[in-house]
Amino acid sequence: MEDTIESILVEAARTKQRKESVERAVGRAVRRMGKDYSVYIAAMSELRELASSTKTTVDEALEKLQEREQE
Repeated sequence: MEDTIESILVEAARTKQRKESVERAVGRAVRRMGKDYSVYIAAMSELRELASSTKTTVDEALEKLQEREQE
């Protein structure tokens, strides 16, 4: 499940449009991968936890995930 959540968040970061909310981008990535609402909740919880631990916003946490994937 962890790999699924990480891949969803990376996909959301990659495809997020400029003025789109993180929640909407993650929801779209979840639907594209054929997953259900429980996976969306898990992904958002993971992202919020990451943001809290790094003392950043969810937008910044998602950007950091994308940067980490590109390395």
